[in-house]
Amino acid sequence: MPLEGPDVALYEKRGHVAIITMNRPERMNALGGGLPQRVAEHWAAVNEDDDVWCAILTGTGRAFCAGADLKAMNESGRPAGSGSTVPSTPTTFKQVPTWKPTIAAINGWALAGGWSQAMSCDVRLAAESAQMGITESKWNLPGGFGARLEYVQSIAIACEILMWSDFHTAQRMYEVGFVNKVVPDGQLMDEAMKWADHICTRGPASVRAHKQMIYMGRNMGPHDLNELGSALFKPVGAMNDSKEGPKAFVEKRLPTWTLT
Repeated sequence: MPLEGPDVALYEKRGHVAIITMNRPERMNALGGGLPQRVAEHWAAVNEDDDVWCAILTGTGRAFCAGADLKAMNESGRPAGSGSTVPSTPTTFKQVPTWKPTIAAINGWALAGGWSQAMSCDVRLAAESAQMGITESKWNLPGGFGARLEYVQSIAIACEILMWSDFHTAQRMYEVGFVNKVVPDGQLMDEAMKWADHICTRGPASVRAHKQMIYMGRNMGPHDLNELGSALFKPVGAMNDSKEGPKAFVEKRLPTWTLT
């Protein structure tokens, strides 16, 4: 589908932080009108820009993302899709991979594919008025992305979310482990920037290696996981930044990272 315009997804940089904003408020940022393609382009920019160390995904208006554009789907008669617009590791969705840390700032409704967008980021912060849910079974549609059980506390919670297909408050999603923190509505982006700026004080190469270890090691046994850790961290240990870190500790200052 052709893009609706250049602004269906906005891109901004603040220091080492990139902010991607889904911007179809008239359709509650539903995944149509060229939005997935444009957001994927922005994720590619995050991945390719060495000056970006962290990225935030959010939405405009009263929704983070309402999922598939069911109105357009009904008008076109095409079957439901399951595309994702967010970065993922190779073990999840086949999208733009990035090992840089990612934050979902859930400003409003995050439903169906919108849940998927939030789930595929590393951490999730939610405005207290946000509502979330995997609503596919409500409309007899597929929600295969919901099979990842590690994002909630138990199979019972996963069954509740997927099968009962209701809306859930941000506080409820915090209680079951899907959301990392709930903040007052007007403070969401300030909080997301605090998290982003904070992780930018950590060694970027170490952060990315830990992310790879977390995602790639999900289904590994102890031996393979140890091998993976050794392979990931050996080049990190040889970096100048791995000398700068201890030096900064001794000198009681923040490190200056160069990614070398």
